[in-house]
Amino acid sequence: MTHQQTYDAGGLMNGLRALFAGLAAVAVIGLVLVLAAFLTMAAFVVAGLAAVGAAGYWAYRKVVKRSRKQTDRTVLDAHRGPHGWTVDGEDQPRGV
Repeated sequence: MTHQQTYDAGGLMNGLRALFAGLAAVAVIGLVLVLAAFLTMAAFVVAGLAAVGAAGYWAYRKVVKRSRKQTDRTVLDAHRGPHGWTVDGEDQPRGV
């Protein structure tokens, strides 16, 4: 008696289904990683722009504060008194 081999189509379809499921899983994982990379890149760009803006604001404030005229034009006159250096005529040494 001879055994005749039959063609099993169900096994082939299960194999193709598993192959396509694996490809879909790899595609989804790749998409998630690419999305995470783009979001990280965007966060770094925003942080960099914020740092550049903060540095520009700091430099602007330095320039504006330096060029702004001071309202208090008091000049202290230090001179040598009988008990050492004094300011504005204070002739008593500190601590007395």
